[in-house]
Amino acid sequence: MKRRVTPFALPLFLCGCAAYSLVEAKRTAIGDLYTVDPQISWSSTSQGKTDTWTVDGPFLQAVHFVKGLEDGEVLFKGGDEEKRPKFKKHMTPSEIMEFVVDSLSAIGAQDVQTVNLRPERFGDVPGFRFEMIFTSNEGLEKQGLVIGTIMKEQLHLIIYAGTRAHYYPKHKEHVERMIQSISLKGK
Repeated sequence: MKRRVTPFALPLFLCGCAAYSLVEAKRTAIGDLYTVDPQISWSSTSQGKTDTWTVDGPFLQAVHFVKGLEDGEVLFKGGDEEKRPKFKKHMTPSEIMEFVVDSLSAIGAQDVQTVNLRPERFGDVPGFRFEMIFTSNEGLEKQGLVIGTIMKEQLHLIIYAGTRAHYYPKHKEHVERMIQSISLKGK
């Protein structure tokens, strides 16, 4: 029997092999590129180029920091990666939005809809942002936002998603302030 893992369930699936650690409410490095002010304490785990932070549990809400996805890499690891969409270093923001949608769909998200693609600063550099809604393969209605940029031919994303009914709005303001706090290292 094949097991499908949704991107927002992935951290829970990894609980047995990846430990969670506390991210305190103080400026925190996200890889080698930037720092953020978390606003509140979060639980964190990492897999590859993605750090995942949650307060209430990854099925309910989580922030995913994708750190430096390179040309030809997939957004979500696991399963048959050969069939998954791959990032291309010359993608436009609209192509990256489609890449995120196709990546979510490839791992079980249903009815992924995006709105309001627009420019937005990622720290001190140009970036993009859009919102989305979708249904997890467990049947939960989810809402999310994605902000990102391409720097040094690598894709950097912050994906925040949670259940539409309660958990997405519960921490949205913390995430918005965290996004506004992005500070690129070396600047």
